[in-house]
Amino acid sequence: TCCVLANVDKVERTMKLTEVLKELRQLNKSVAHNGMMLNTPTLDIEECCFLSALECFRKMVPSLNAKQKKLQRKVIKNLSPLTFRGVDSCSREERENKVCQECDSYPMKDSREFVKQLESLLQKAMNRL
Repeated sequence: TCCVLANVDKVERTMKLTEVLKELRQLNKSVAHNGMMLNTPTLDIEECCFLSALECFRKMVPSLNAKQKKLQRKVIKNLSPLTFRGVDSCSREERENKVCQECDSYPMKDSREFVKQLESLLQKAMNRL
């Protein structure tokens, strides 16, 4: 029974991540990519800094010049750490003791590259499940 429950949780998380990726792709189509520069976490983030990088992306998404504001708010909501529970293999203590890069110290990339990096991070998260 435990194995079945664990698989259900994994399936639910995979479905949620798939939904977030789909929403991000839809949002990207409504973004006016006009050269806006945003702090963009790189994909080579240190172990135990996944949620920190995700929070940076979440903080930057409102800056995207999107036509679909409702979808933009939904993406922001779905990028919450609760959505990604179980993706990060580090314990809470390990995360608290780890010094992760501050959001404003990540390189500035244009909005297209920002969305592309966020999409890659989400796909990387799916592969961790």
